[in-house]
Amino acid sequence: MSIDHLILAIALPRYIQRKGSDTDTDVITFSMRSWEQVDKGLSSGDINAAFMDIAQAMYLFDKGSAISMLMFTHRAGSRIIVPEQIQRLTDFKGKSVLIPHRFSIQHMLVHRLLSAGKLEITGLGKSGKSVDIESVPCALMPEMVNSDLDRDIAAFICPAPFGDAEVEKKGFRHLLISRDLWQNHPGSAFVVHQDLLKTKGENLALMVNCLLDSARELDRYMSSPDAAEKKIKSISASFLGLSVDQTQRALKTSGITYCPKLLAPDMEILNIVLDYMRTPMAVMPAGTDLDGFIRPEFIDTALSEI
Repeated sequence: MSIDHLILAIALPRYIQRKGSDTDTDVITFSMRSWEQVDKGLSSGDINAAFMDIAQAMYLFDKGSAISMLMFTHRAGSRIIVPEQIQRLTDFKGKSVLIPHRFSIQHMLVHRLLSAGKLEITGLGKSGKSVDIESVPCALMPEMVNSDLDRDIAAFICPAPFGDAEVEKKGFRHLLISRDLWQNHPGSAFVVHQDLLKTKGENLALMVNCLLDSARELDRYMSSPDAAEKKIKSISASFLGLSVDQTQRALKTSGITYCPKLLAPDMEILNIVLDYMRTPMAVMPAGTDLDGFIRPEFIDTALSEI
């Protein structure tokens, strides 16, 4: 679990209260260790809805998965963490950078950073001056960096709180937060199977409304942390497995924002991601079509009630 999911932790009790007695069979939440598992779950129909990276969601939609995006769940919120021997971007040469997934905003941000520094991005075997980008589940990144005796890993990028323990050991530090590379960039999105739009439309509308209420509460909390500390503490422990100190530190150091107005689907922003991943990065198929991908009416209705 990452700080990205805090919005869901606060929304669920509210949803259960408003929905009523049949909610236990209506929503079952669980975490997965990798985004590949999320891919398979959505593609097979074993998962009906998910919080997932927007780039990954766009790729699955283009590949034929019948999913739709209802809202962003946050903006920004990742950190680039480096071992203490990495002092500048040129120190990345001949080393690797760990990202959560090939189709991820973190991959795009790392690519933009390395390209801006005029660093070659290829396999390590081809050039000692190039930088290798490797996909690794967030939970495994700290373990890999700690066991990197040859110091081949220059950095890893992931959402908070992954990497916090390493930074606390003073062997690592935050090089950048992701909003330094793109202010209020998209992060994960709430996506659902399209059949739910027909069979569970009212429930989805209620969930989006609760998520938006949760975002407003988190937005206020980050402006005044003392205001809702007890509630944040209990939810962090039960849902994320984090202490209140860990949650507060993650919110403070990640640059994440839950501003409600920024959570509405924005096709212009999606096209920025799509165009970059399609052309400079060449990882997204050239003919990617997002027609019908976003369903903004759910959050538009909720925002109009604020």
